[in-house]
Formats: sequence, C-alpha cells, structure tokens
Amino acid sequence: MASPLKSPLGFNPIPAASPAPVEPVSAAPAGLLDQAKAAFAKINQFREDLNLPNPGTYEGVSREVKNTFLTNHVFDGARCDITKVLTPNFQVTHSFAMGSAAAPSSYNFGTAFIGQQSFLSGNLDTDGNVQARANYAWSNSSVSKVQSQLSTTPGHSMLQVEQDFNGRDFNLNLKGVNPSPVEGTGIFIGSYLQSVSQHVALGVEAVHQRPTPGQEETTMSYVAKYTGDDYIATAQWAGFGALSAAYYLRYSQTVDFGTEIQLMSVGGRREAVATVGGKFEFRRSTFRGQVDTTGKVSAVLEEKIVPGFSFLVSGEIDHGKGQSRFGVGMMWEV
Repeated sequence: MASPLKSPLGFNPIPAASPAPVEPVSAAPAGLLDQAKAAFAKINQFREDLNLPNPGTYEGVSREVKNTFLTNHVFDGARCDITKVLTPNFQVTHSFAMGSAAAPSSYNFGTAFIGQQSFLSGNLDTDGNVQARANYAWSNSSVSKVQSQLSTTPGHSMLQVEQDFNGRDFNLNLKGVNPSPVEGTGIFIGSYLQSVSQHVALGVEAVHQRPTPGQEETTMSYVAKYTGDDYIATAQWAGFGALSAAYYLRYSQTVDFGTEIQLMSVGGRREAVATVGGKFEFRRSTFRGQVDTTGKVSAVLEEKIVPGFSFLVSGEIDHGKGQSRFGVGMMWEV
C-alpha cells in the first residue's frame, strides 16, 4: 500500500472545513415609511415600464378642435396689428380697431419678452385697462404662471395665480382666481389628467367658489380623451348639467376639421348646439370656416401678400337673429 504524502515538516495538516455558503438576506422594510417608499418605487417602476405619453393639460383637452373654430378670429369693422421685433427676445405690438358694432374704437399697446425660462407680456388700451402675464419654468415639469388685469370698470379687475406640473404620463394644475388669504375667498380650481393607455386619458377637475366667507360651492367635471393616429375624440361632463363631445380630424398636412356638440340641462332648461369648423392652409393663405345649428355661419380669410404682411377678411351671418358682421384688417411685422 502506498503511504500518504507528508508535508516537509513531517506531519499531515488537517484541511479546514470550508464554510457553508451564506444566502443573502434581503432587508425588509423596517417601518411604515419604508414600506410606503418601497410601494411608491414599485408603482413608479411599473409606470415607467408602461411608457405612457403625456396627455397635455385638462383645459387644453379640446385645443385642436378649438383651433379650427373662429371664436378668437371673427371681428367686424377695421383692425390693424403692427408688430416690431426689437431683439430676438423682445417685441412690441400696436393694435388699432374701429368701426365695430360691439365695441368702440380703441388702440392697444402690447409688449412681449420670451426668454429661455420665462415669458412676460403686457397690454395697455385707451380706456386705461392694463393686462399683464408672467410665466416662469422652474424645470421641464414645473411652470408657475401669474395673470392680472386692472380695469377702470368696477368688478372687472382680476388676479390669477397658477402652478402647472407636467409628469411623464400626467398633468396636474392648481389655479386661484382673486384669492384672498385673509378671508379665504376666491375661485380655486384643481385639475388632473392621467394617461391610462397609449391612446386613452382620463381626468377630473374640481372648482371651488367662495365669493364671500359665508357662501361657497364646489362642482366637479370629468373628461375622457382618445388620441388616434390622425384624430382626437373627447367627452366632458360638468357637474352643473353640461355635456360636451368633440372630434378633431387631421385630414392632411394642410386641412383640419373639428366638430363639437354641447348639451345643457339645468332645471327645466334644455339646449343643444352643434358646431362644425374647418381650417385650410394654402401656400400663401389660410381659410377658416364654421357653421352651427343656431344658424350662424362664419368665415375668415388670411392672405399673405408678402413675407411679414397679411390681409384679413372676416364675415359672419346669424340667420337666427337676422344679424351680420363684416370686417377687414391687416397684420404687419417690421
């Protein structure tokens, strides 16, 4: 029999037993706060895995449809807007209006400053009314806004403060109109819009009105938005009995269509109005047309004569009231 090998010192060392592998023990949350943090981290990870898009703001849920309508484009009489760009970030505007049946002749002086993180604008008209607006972006997801109006007409002055939070897949907006920290009065609005899939977003808005310390009212509104490849459909329900539905279609790169129906049911009053509008962009002109079920037909044509100079023609016929409006204007950028 072969003898076992010996060490140079004359004895055989006894091999030490190898330690048993220790299984890693995951640290469990030690308290309620740690458990909440862990749950919040899991929810955020789940939302990141879904990769949902940002749905936009609650108040802009029907923005595309409104852009095809003529609410802010129809005018009567004569108007002229002259814009002077003083620097790449600063410009001034002179606006003249006369011959309108709804408003007296007026002159408006406006300024605007556009920075990387801030936006400032102000307007002053011949009646002494002053409007100012300031936006500041603290980050890509947080924007603060202040808007004010000083009017010579009693009860028309206004102050509005607003905070906008844009997340990966949601938008949160908080707004206060004429807030009074001393009496706790004002109008307070909070809205939240959340994407629940790649195409569907759901939102809610709460409006709390407190004109006096002893009088207050809260109403809730709900909205649903579906975004397709070239169309957007929305439905909104307001707590005071108003239901609206809108549909926007991007027919081509130069043609947009929008339609909206509004149903109102308050007490014994029931009304419904449907509106259809279209926007057509040509090489040197833009045409907008609109018709609704009340018998109102509107159209605005903007013709770009040369770069920086446009000529406008506006017309509206209200068959239900037997009234009509017509206006001409120009926009000049120097």
